Amino acid sequence: MRRRKKMIDTVILTIEGKRCLPIENPNIPSRWFLHSKSGRYEKHVINETAAQKHDGIYRPRVRTIKRAGIIYRQIEFSVPKLLHGNNVDEVSDEDFDIVVDTLKERLEDFKIITTIDALKSAAVSSFHPSKNIVLSGGYTSQAVIKELSKVNLTKRMDLNRDSFRNDGHSLQYYTNSHSFVIYDKIQDLKKPKKRAIDKDQTLRQLSLFDDIQKKERKEILRFEVRLSRKVKVNSIMDKMGYSKNPTFKDIFSKKVCQEVLMMYWQELIAEKNLFLFSISSSPKQTFEKIRKYYLSIKPKEIVYLVGLQQLCQDGNGIRDLRNLVEKKASTRTWYRFSDDMKKLNDMQKISGCHGWVNQIKKQLNDFDSLKVYDDL
Repeated sequence: MRRRKKMIDTVILTIEGKRCLPIENPNIPSRWFLHSKSGRYEKHVINETAAQKHDGIYRPRVRTIKRAGIIYRQIEFSVPKLLHGNNVDEVSDEDFDIVVDTLKERLEDFKIITTIDALKSAAVSSFHPSKNIVLSGGYTSQAVIKELSKVNLTKRMDLNRDSFRNDGHSLQYYTNSHSFVIYDKIQDLKKPKKRAIDKDQTLRQLSLFDDIQKKERKEILRFEVRLSRKVKVNSIMDKMGYSKNPTFKDIFSKKVCQEVLMMYWQELIAEKNLFLFSISSSPKQTFEKIRKYYLSIKPKEIVYLVGLQQLCQDGNGIRDLRNLVEKKASTRTWYRFSDDMKKLNDMQKISGCHGWVNQIKKQLNDFDSLKVYDDL
């Protein structure tokens, strides 16, 4: 089995028009179509020909932005789909040159000429660090997603846009500028475009499900951080100690992608919610666990914490409990409950969690990439 490093999916690159020119016309050739216009802003798009739509070759989406007389080309594409025809297979740092070469060739299919250097140094407007997690030991993606839907989201994430849909096969922690998406990759291959998380399925990708079904069933949990806006890209890069305004070459890095995913896993899940995934199976076991950890705690407080943990783990988890509490009390009261949940989480060791938690942590730490035909 091949072991390679890193995974990145969708990228949006922005290049000055003079470094990325249509052959017919350096401005807006006839093959471009006006998508939107407002004042001195125009967006034009170029579509595949009828033949290109059916030839099985994955091509990027390209748009031309005219703003205050300045022209930019925006190129949006999935890196693994460009290279492999699907995004179940993953890519590595070593693939960068062939990815750039292939991207240049695909742009030429639209009669757009640019250089290797222009692509490597293109500004990154958006990118999606991603990782496929293979679950073992009888754990299913759907069951893990159900457990992850119980977490207490950070105040920075919009609870109203948190989604748990597609029969429990996907979950999204969302804001306008970024999101953390978790879904069952195998089940997503079966879904129609309108219901799938990955709405840009390639012909090769759609055929993968049949190949996978012929072999031993694998559960693949997809993690995807979607940094949707340039300001969020810069914020995350700065937070991790990297330079702002990264280029394509800067973000095509195992280290960068791994750090982004681990940051989101830690801050949204592990930092506050590990106690939800405890293998302590009864209230009495939880009582003893709290008593041994907090030596000076009073029995009354232990009983309260046991009840709090049981309520957080029940049903839809912390979201349900919050709805119940805020019907009777203020938001300030809810935040006091949240502070008490920290006591439960502080004593929770990852070794005392269900096995899937350790599997996710290990695969994020190792960051070995999945090759579907080798691994499945």
